[in-house]
Amino acid sequence: MDRRVAGLLLLVVALVAALVVPNIAGKQVRGAALAEVISAPPAVGSCIGAIAPTTSAPGPSNSPNADGAGSARALPVATVVPCRGAVIGEIISVTPTSTSTVSTLGEYDAANPSCRSKVEGYLGTLATTEIRGVQWSKSIYVSAVSVGPDAHDRAAGRTWTACVLSAVNQTYPATTSLKSSWTADTLPSVFGLCWATAVVQRGTPTACTSPHTTQQLGYGLVASASDSGTSIVSAADPDQVVAGCRQLAATVMRVTDPTRGGALSIKVVSARSGAPYVQCAVAVVGSRKLNGSLIGLGARALPLA
Repeated sequence: MDRRVAGLLLLVVALVAALVVPNIAGKQVRGAALAEVISAPPAVGSCIGAIAPTTSAPGPSNSPNADGAGSARALPVATVVPCRGAVIGEIISVTPTSTSTVSTLGEYDAANPSCRSKVEGYLGTLATTEIRGVQWSKSIYVSAVSVGPDAHDRAAGRTWTACVLSAVNQTYPATTSLKSSWTADTLPSVFGLCWATAVVQRGTPTACTSPHTTQQLGYGLVASASDSGTSIVSAADPDQVVAGCRQLAATVMRVTDPTRGGALSIKVVSARSGAPYVQCAVAVVGSRKLNGSLIGLGARALPLA
């Protein structure tokens, strides 16, 4: 073969190899590595759209959740949503990763009471008030739940906890924050404790936004230990209890006359004669119904259905 022909063939083979080999190796795609996103703890005031249920609901130390498997379950996970439209609650406190010690349901029971104790302060009121010798507690229908990071963020080392104040099986429009809403008279009606007809001991309340007759505004301890330090207890004077209930109703409703000129009646309800606790309730007189809460009513018209 002529040397010039052989040389030309070698050159052609080299050019073909140069074109083919890069394609065999694969095309190169330029780019930059992205760091995995780990969510930061939610901020106080963040709105919550849902709370992911756990396998079984947390309970007291002697509940089924106290077994080994139950205590190892992680805290519930709350979904943070924009504060517009319907929501179920709000973050009222956050314990950051650096100091949080709660990450499982085994520690939930110890943390949850402290979560509940923050509710009234966040709303802008006190949990209890002493009136005429009786310790009255306000009736606010809420759920207070400790939540934590999801499985992805827990695996990345996140261990923060947060306290969620939420409505019980209801939603409300997030037109304003729950913070100081008691003081501002803007607490949504879903947080009132209402009954279709009358107070039912250990019964299921009805939504205050549905037609109802009665709203419970508080409950009081009417039995107290005697000065002698024995087990003997003394009951508060019935007239003082009724007067105290009326005063509590006026305070909660932000009115001077809690009966609104006779349109409402103030009732002290007891489970049985001699019971240590009584409920302070307000009921509609006549056949009309309420369809809103009386908390912070002030000068507004009665929310009649």
